[in-house]
Amino acid sequence: MSLDVRIIGDQGVLATLRGMTPQVVSAATASIRRSTMRVLARAKEKVSGDVLKNRTGTLRRAINQRVETGGSRVVGTVGIKLTYAAAHEFGFKGTVNVKSHLRMMRVAWGRPVANPHKITVNAHPTKMNLRERSFLRSSLKDLRSDIIADLQASVTKAVKP
Repeated sequence: MSLDVRIIGDQGVLATLRGMTPQVVSAATASIRRSTMRVLARAKEKVSGDVLKNRTGTLRRAINQRVETGGSRVVGTVGIKLTYAAAHEFGFKGTVNVKSHLRMMRVAWGRPVANPHKITVNAHPTKMNLRERSFLRSSLKDLRSDIIADLQASVTKAVKP
């Protein structure tokens, strides 16, 4: 979604608005940087606790944020580059291939094994039904009103003479 504003007429108003652009972009950049850091912190909190109950920390460490500016455009992004993150965020139902691996055999046919040892489990397909456990989208949703308020306040302050 984009917003295109055109003012026809008063050259003084146009000159004033053009002069404000760097201040407005600077204020918006600072606000968006603060907001992406807040969303990042909230997402890491969700991964660590109530949503995914962190085990190894890999997913939490992989969440990142960046702010890009170009001319009068400011874009803040919070994301993650792990293949399995989307399955947690959106849910997944389907078949996955399990690689061949070793496992410790301690129980066989419901009884403890006297001498536990490693066995090879051959590669095989398995069905998965992973429910949605959003941590990125829900973090943004939780902070939406605060982000909008901060951006409005920052831009208003930059525009005031």
